Amino acid sequence: MGVDLVKIERALISVSDKSRLDLLARKLQSLGVEIISTGGTEKYLKSIGVKVTSIAEITNNPEAFAGRMKSLSFQISSGLLFQRDKNDDVEDAKKLGVKKIDLVICNFYPFDKQCNFVDELDQLVGLIDVGGPTMIRSGAKNFKWVAAVTNVGQYEELINELDEHCGNTSEKLRTKFALEAFRLLGSYDSLIHFELSNRLDNKLALRYGENPHQRGFVVAHEKGMLASIVPLQGKQLSYNNYLDIDAAINVARDLNKLNIEKRGVVIIKHQNPCGVALSDISLKALKLAWSGDSVSSFGSVVAFTKEVEADVATWLNERFVEVVIAPKFTKSALEIFSVKKNLRVIEYDFINVVSNSLELRSIDGGVVIQDKDIVLENSFRLVTKKQFPLNLYELARFAILTAKHLKSNAISLVREIDNSVQLIGSGMGNPNRVVSIDQAIAKAKESGFVDFSQVVLASDAFFPFTDNVELIGRNGISYIVQPGGSLKDQDVIFECDKKGIAMVFTDTRHFKH
Repeated sequence: MGVDLVKIERALISVSDKSRLDLLARKLQSLGVEIISTGGTEKYLKSIGVKVTSIAEITNNPEAFAGRMKSLSFQISSGLLFQRDKNDDVEDAKKLGVKKIDLVICNFYPFDKQCNFVDELDQLVGLIDVGGPTMIRSGAKNFKWVAAVTNVGQYEELINELDEHCGNTSEKLRTKFALEAFRLLGSYDSLIHFELSNRLDNKLALRYGENPHQRGFVVAHEKGMLASIVPLQGKQLSYNNYLDIDAAINVARDLNKLNIEKRGVVIIKHQNPCGVALSDISLKALKLAWSGDSVSSFGSVVAFTKEVEADVATWLNERFVEVVIAPKFTKSALEIFSVKKNLRVIEYDFINVVSNSLELRSIDGGVVIQDKDIVLENSFRLVTKKQFPLNLYELARFAILTAKHLKSNAISLVREIDNSVQLIGSGMGNPNRVVSIDQAIAKAKESGFVDFSQVVLASDAFFPFTDNVELIGRNGISYIVQPGGSLKDQDVIFECDKKGIAMVFTDTRHFKH
C-alpha cells in the first residue's frame, strides 16, 4: 500500500488507563518524538518529567464544557487523516498549517466497567467517549501512515518495533493495530447500544436470558427481520423463544426450497426439530409432524411454510404450544387463536425475506464468525452394490435436510406415507454417533414404527467405524445417506454390502454444534 516503514515524529496521547504509560512515553521522548496531549494525560506526563505539547497549542482552542470538548478539532483530525503520498493532500496541509501525526495512543472511558454502577441516564451518557473513538478511527483509517494504539497490552510490542526499526513502525504492525482498533470500536459501540436499549426501549430488554439469573436482550440489526417482529398476540417473546423461532424458520426455508408446492410444518424444541413433515394439506402435515414425537412437541414452537387456516388453528388450540409462526394467517384462524391469550402468534414472511448476515457466536473474549450453511448436498454418489431407488431420492434429500438442522452428532430417520414425507426419529447432541443412531431408532419405535425397510437414515457427518452400520443393519434399515470422507469409508462400504444396505455419499458435511 504505502511505504513499509514510517518514522514517528509526532504522537498524540490521551488515555484513561495510564498504567505503563511512563515506559512508552519515555521511549518516545528518547527518540525525539513530539508528544501532544491533553487533560489528565497531559498532567500525568508532565508530572513524570515528559515534555508535552498541549493540544490547545495545536487547535488554538481551550478545553470546554467540563472537558468534553478538547481533542475534537480540524487540526487534530487532519493531522491523522491526510495522506502523505497524495500531492493534493500534502499541498492542502501546507496551506492550512496542518502537521502530520504518526502515532495516536488512546484508550476509552471505561464504559463497560462503570455502566453497571450508574443509575441516572445523564451519568450513563456522560460515560460515552466521543473524542477517543474519533481519534482512533481517524488513525486506524489512515493505517498506511499512522499507528493507532488502543490498549496497554500493545505498548511492549510498539516499543520493540521502535527499537528494531530505529523509531519507525512497519506496515505490518500498523495494519495489525488498525484491525484491533476497528474490533474495539465495534464492541464499544455495541455495548453502548445494549445498555441504552435496555434503559430506553423496554421492547429490547427480555424478562431474562436462557435462565432467570441471566440478563437477556434482543437487538435488531435489519428491519423487517425476526429480531424486530412484533407478535400479533400473546406474551412477550423470551430469549429461548427467539432461538427456537430462528431454528424453526431456518428449517422451514429449507423445506420450502425442497418442495415449493407442498405444505411444510416444523416443530422445534430446544432448537432441534422434533417434528418435520411435507404434505399437500397443512393439517395433514401438522399431524404427521406432531406424531413423529408427540411428547417433545408439547410446549414447542411450530412453523408453517404456507398460510395457516382455521382447521389448523382449531387442532393446535387443543394442544399446548408456545409459538405459532407462518407467512400468513386467515382471519378465522386468528379469531380461533385469540382464545389462547398467552399463545404467541407471529406473522412473518420468512420465506421471501432472508437475511444475508453471517453467523456469529460468542466465545471467551471474542466471537467466531462463519457463513450460513445454505447447501444441502453437493453430490449423490452410490458407493454400494445395492442400488438406491430413484423413487427414494426426494425422501433422501428430506432426510439430509432434517439431519442438517439437528445438533451434532445428528441422525434422522424419515419415511414416505400417503404422498407425504415425515421425520419419524432423530438422535442428536451426543458425544458419539452410535448413541444418536440408537436414540433415533428408539424414538421411532416409541411412536409405533416397526418396519424400517423403506426408511431412509441420514447422518450429518461420516461414519468413523463399522459399528454404526452394524446397529443400522440389526434394525432392518436398508438405505443410508451420509457425507463420506472417513479413513474407514471402505470398511463401512464393505459392511453395507455384507448386510445388503444401499448407501450414497453426498460429499457435504452438516455439523451443527
